[in-house]
Parts: sequence; C-alpha cells; structure tokens
Amino acid sequence: MYGELDVIPQVDADGRPIRIIGVTRDISERKRFESELNRLAVTDPLTGVWNRRHGEELFIADQAEADHYGPALSLLMIDIDHFKAINDTHGHQTGDRVLVELTRRLSDNLRASDILVRWGGEEFVVLMRHCTIDDAILLGEKIRVLVADTPFDDVGPVTVSIGAAQLEPDDALTEWLNRADRAM
Repeated sequence: MYGELDVIPQVDADGRPIRIIGVTRDISERKRFESELNRLAVTDPLTGVWNRRHGEELFIADQAEADHYGPALSLLMIDIDHFKAINDTHGHQTGDRVLVELTRRLSDNLRASDILVRWGGEEFVVLMRHCTIDDAILLGEKIRVLVADTPFDDVGPVTVSIGAAQLEPDDALTEWLNRADRAM
C-alpha cells in the first residue's frame, strides 16, 4: 500500500502548537495508474517490446557508455519481407498476430542483455551489448533461418531481411542505424 500523509499543525493565538492533526490517504490506485502510464509511454502496445522513442534513448545511453568504456556494440535491423502482402491477403488482424509471434521468436533467441525495439510497422531493431559485427552477423543469420523455417499460423512461411552494423568511434546514432539499414 502506498500512503500519503499530510500533517496539519494547530496553533494558539500566540502561534504555539497545541496539537497536530495527521491525515493519511491510500494512493495505491494512483501509483498503479502512474506505473501503467509509464509502461504505455515506453512500450509498443501491440508487441509489448520497447517503442522507438524509448529505444532511441536506450541506444544513445549505451552508445555514450561504449564511447567511454569501449565495449563492442552492434545493431540488427530486421524487416519482415512483403508484409503489406500479408495484411492485404490475410487481413490486418493476422498481420498483427505475425508481428506478435515474430516478437516472441526474437525475444526467445536473444540474450538477456540485448534490447529489442519495434522501430515501426514491420521493422525491429536489436541492440547487442558486448557484441562484435561477426557475432551480430551470426545471430542475424540464426534469426533469419529460424523465422523462415517455422511457418506462421494462417500465413505459412514468412521471411525477414536483416542488416548488421557495429558501432564505430564517433558514430551518431543515425549513421549507425543507416549502416544497418544499408546492410539489410
């Protein structure tokens, strides 16, 4: 339970305290509401992973740390191939289910330290800490095969295109992301 206490001093005509009245309120419901608002502000409502705005904040923070301490950082940019055709052929609800299932598959195959972000539409970005470009490429290929080899309910096989890029000294976030996008 979260509580809030207001203390109200009662004073006499000379300003001397004669009693103190305390009022408490249960603010648990307000705290739950604030927590839910915070969660909604940083996550994608469909997939439950970080949204682009929050992802950018996390990437910039990791980038600053890497600039200072030097651990390797790599990105994977993942795009569902021909996603518009999935929506057009099977409907948007089925397309949403594909996005949710892809998110689950990605999450199940990433390390606990990796950050998965829904970048927009059918595009995702994964930040991999302490990961060289060679290791990022290996993980990207593992994900590509996993997605292609396991059909999605109501849709069948789905493929993804994946690009990888390692953070270079003095990279701006946009440069780093653009390299991953071009590699895709």
